[in-house]
Amino acid sequence: MIEVGSGSGRNTRALVDAGIPVVSVPDSTPYTQLPGTRDNYGAALSTHAYLHGTGAKLRAGLAELRRVLMPGSPVFLTLGSIDDARYGLGTPLDERSFAPGDGEEAGIPHVYLDRDGVIEMLFGFAVTALEAVEVDDVVGSWAHGDDALGGRVHWFVEARRQ
Repeated sequence: MIEVGSGSGRNTRALVDAGIPVVSVPDSTPYTQLPGTRDNYGAALSTHAYLHGTGAKLRAGLAELRRVLMPGSPVFLTLGSIDDARYGLGTPLDERSFAPGDGEEAGIPHVYLDRDGVIEMLFGFAVTALEAVEVDDVVGSWAHGDDALGGRVHWFVEARRQ
């Protein structure tokens, strides 16, 4: 399994503790440059890496994920939703991407998608589950700081590499 954007390592630890071998890719490694050869991994997880970037970078990153996954491999991703309260705020970078002007993530691009946009971005993957989730209560302030904006909505995606 490959975990893209390992953050603090909480998911890596849980996977290892469950006996699942995992290659953990740190946040500092671009998701457009994943380790491994073609058809190298049997599964993928990313809870936050693919929220960040522009539409073009996300498309390139998902193509790179397809490259390193074996056909049929399950994929579990979190993507940004246009129903998120931050959609449209900050500096526009393309029709789907904005960089906040202040706060903890100032200047960090975020890409937001509607349902059709998620399906389009996941070219080469068969989507098996797609749910828009209000994540403020799921992740809490440890993930998004203590700002009062709220209204964060992410897509929780399950798919298989075709």
